[in-house]
Amino acid sequence: MRQAAIVNRRQNYQVSRVSFGATKVNANGSNTCQIVDVTPEIIRDYFDETVSSEAMTDNTLSGQVDQDTQMTSAKTVSGLEKQNMLAHYSPIAATSSAIDTSVAQADQASDLLFSSPQLSDSVLEDGIFLPGSQYQELHAQLRSAIIDTARSTVPSRFGTPDIVEQQPTATYNSDDEESRRLAHLLPEQEYLLWQNYINEVAPWLDKFDNDRHFELVLPMLAKSHAHLKYSLLALSARQLERKEQALDYSCSLALYQHAIHLLSPLLHKRTTAVLASCIVLCVLEMLSCAPKAWRRHLDGCAALIQALNISGASGGLEQSLFWVFARMDICGGLISSEKTLIPMHRWLGGLDIAVDIAMLNTQARFDMCANHIIYLCGRVVDLLCSSGKWEQRRRSNLLGIVDYTSDWIQLFELVESWYESRPEEMQALITIPSSGQDAGKPFSTIFFGNGPATSGNQMYHTAALLMLKYKPSHVRFAKKPHSVLWHARHICAISISNAHHGCWTNSTQPLWIAGQQMSHSSEHKAILEIYERIERETGWATKWRADDLREFWGDLET
Repeated sequence: MRQAAIVNRRQNYQVSRVSFGATKVNANGSNTCQIVDVTPEIIRDYFDETVSSEAMTDNTLSGQVDQDTQMTSAKTVSGLEKQNMLAHYSPIAATSSAIDTSVAQADQASDLLFSSPQLSDSVLEDGIFLPGSQYQELHAQLRSAIIDTARSTVPSRFGTPDIVEQQPTATYNSDDEESRRLAHLLPEQEYLLWQNYINEVAPWLDKFDNDRHFELVLPMLAKSHAHLKYSLLALSARQLERKEQALDYSCSLALYQHAIHLLSPLLHKRTTAVLASCIVLCVLEMLSCAPKAWRRHLDGCAALIQALNISGASGGLEQSLFWVFARMDICGGLISSEKTLIPMHRWLGGLDIAVDIAMLNTQARFDMCANHIIYLCGRVVDLLCSSGKWEQRRRSNLLGIVDYTSDWIQLFELVESWYESRPEEMQALITIPSSGQDAGKPFSTIFFGNGPATSGNQMYHTAALLMLKYKPSHVRFAKKPHSVLWHARHICAISISNAHHGCWTNSTQPLWIAGQQMSHSSEHKAILEIYERIERETGWATKWRADDLREFWGDLET
């Protein structure tokens, strides 16, 4: 019946690949035409064919969307355009049949290895990763290659390369100029992208890392690893495009393609530099794809991290890379109500949660205190999914033998213990309670002095709120804990009071969870305003969650 419907649609519509419309032709062949928007049918047909093993043919991704529909040649990233820096780029089209194979292999691999959802409805509107687009083809190619590398039986890998400044030579300069030419990048453009990376993007990724590996270490490593250099520049370009709301993403696409071109032949080496490039490109995809499709863009890196036996206790750059990925993994789990892609027992390598917590408690650095609460958030997500409290797409792993009540009590005590034992650096510098009289300021002011404290405390309130929301009914406390509403109001207050851009990128989901507890129009207005400000100032997508809250609130919003 489903295939018949597809055939019927194809008989009734003649689709133009350039426009997003179609012409309905009468059965008698007359030239009376009606313009009909068949975009949903086209996209649905595409994914029906992609996910069906019987229907996987050589023309699944044949051709590319006409470049006029992908980008506007007359425009460039607005912030850079003012200085006449970006030139129009027409990326080299990937071979369709090769991409078809990459998509099929990646889908099969992910089915076997991960709990990542199948091509869900959310993927139908996957940001700039549209069916047939070059971004989508390049992503499929990279994802397939990373998963193949992770599945390789090669037992060893090269260690972390020495970070030394490469001496400029004629050969190096020649190679660098050739890379710039292939990426259509002028030296002046590169300067602007590096400046934006150091000043804006790196602090996002270093927010839980006092050693600032993404700001201080990766750029030095990029001097001798071109794939990492162009991955970092691609991320910087994409962030500028998002912030400026540029319709033309040719700059980031050219850099993204060139980075993948340089990276793919080196994946088998499994070096730390290779992993760094994979994670940086993963961040670019998180910045660009539909948030509800995050897990499909994360599962390749999750497989590679596990294959390399890297954990949150690896130390140095590898540890920093792990925790950056872990934060994205947590956000993906909160969005889709699914377990983290990297199983919790692989996060720190302990025999159980008690061993992991004991190791975390020995860490004297306050930035590790923030990673500690990220770990506990992962455990909360894992418990809610394993117990069936959250809907799971795959329910075969539901815990039938685990006592949910005892696990809940143990985990809630660990979450509360984290809050009570925070070091001074993780506590607020100033708190100003809300008077309740000013409709323009419905939340308290809670200001922290650093990124780990800002985002770490917000994630604590998120974890505690979720735990209380799913508290076993018969559990009684010796000391009454704070309410769900108290935690929700703190989540909102932290985002509104602290303008750390890196912390804002982690707040989209906590604000959504907290916003569902709010009933007053002044609270709604304040949450929608901070969502709008986050997207305007950082380029990080928040409108989708603001729209979700508007729908959730319904008639309550006035």
